[in-house]
Amino acid sequence: MKLNREKLNEILLEIFITFLAILLAILVGGIVMVLFGYDPFKAYGALLKGAFGNMAVFTATLTKSVPIMFTGLAVAIAFKCGVFNIGAEGQLLMGALFAGIAGIYIRFLPAVLHIPVTLLAALLGGMIWAFIPAFLKQKFQVDVVIGTIMFNYIADYFVQYMVLNPLKASGAATATNPLQETAMLPRLLSSPNVLNMGYILAIIAVFIIYFILRHTTSGYEMKAVGINPTASKWAGISVDKNAFLALIISGGLAGLAGGIEVTGTLGKVVVGASSGYGFNGIPVALIAHNNPVLIIFSALLLASMRTGSMLMQTSAGVSKNMVDMIQGLIIVFLCAEYVFRYYIKRGLGKKRGGKK
Repeated sequence: MKLNREKLNEILLEIFITFLAILLAILVGGIVMVLFGYDPFKAYGALLKGAFGNMAVFTATLTKSVPIMFTGLAVAIAFKCGVFNIGAEGQLLMGALFAGIAGIYIRFLPAVLHIPVTLLAALLGGMIWAFIPAFLKQKFQVDVVIGTIMFNYIADYFVQYMVLNPLKASGAATATNPLQETAMLPRLLSSPNVLNMGYILAIIAVFIIYFILRHTTSGYEMKAVGINPTASKWAGISVDKNAFLALIISGGLAGLAGGIEVTGTLGKVVVGASSGYGFNGIPVALIAHNNPVLIIFSALLLASMRTGSMLMQTSAGVSKNMVDMIQGLIIVFLCAEYVFRYYIKRGLGKKRGGKK
């Protein structure tokens, strides 16, 4: 019972520190707005209205959270194993490309088959793009961070080449032909609401990853390697195998983000399809402390900033780049977690000492 209480206290402390980091980021962001002559209350009000003001914008926020949720899961499962996958952006783009090819050129399949085939193609695209830096790490000791970052650029330019040349639609400037109707994810609500089946798939993915990490041998081994690779090695756990597996799973999840963006929202592959969703996965995972379930909420937070920033810019005159600054401040304050822990525990210790 004591162990459970300690674990609960640790979870509550992590949640408190996360909320504290978000509040401090919002406060500092408000101070910056005041210094530049803007009204922070009006700006934040517009941000909330732009993200949650009515059902249509709320469903748009939920839809934007889907690729961020997948990339957050991708980054989190790699982080759990001590692998820093900074390549979710490139893996997402390759997933989008593979999904686009499967959705456009595979014909005469019913939707019940075509949709899974298209999403499996996206999964495969992301896994292949993660496999290469994973292989380079295993065989030639190429640093995973450097490898995955570099492959973001390669994926970006490769997808641009494919979209602007062999896959380019006639009459289109920067896009492929539309996907077959049978490859498109169905909408959950009628127009003007834009929420599609991708949100359900993202929630399912969250609980699958949670189950893998919490209730399977592979998940246990990956977490053990992330906590202490040396001890794991002495316990007979293959550090290299688990790091390799974590990166491949991570790439597949990022690839699914691209596939669902293409099949659920865009309907075709376009240049700039990602909008930085792959990079957003990093703060999403950090805010959630790599907890798959909490990623649902951290992804919603970042998605609401994305959708609300447009109204904040038009109605309050505050640049939408302010949202990027606030996201950065959240990460800065989260990186000061141990400072917060020290003072919180010190304060609690003094309080308990005073009671005695």
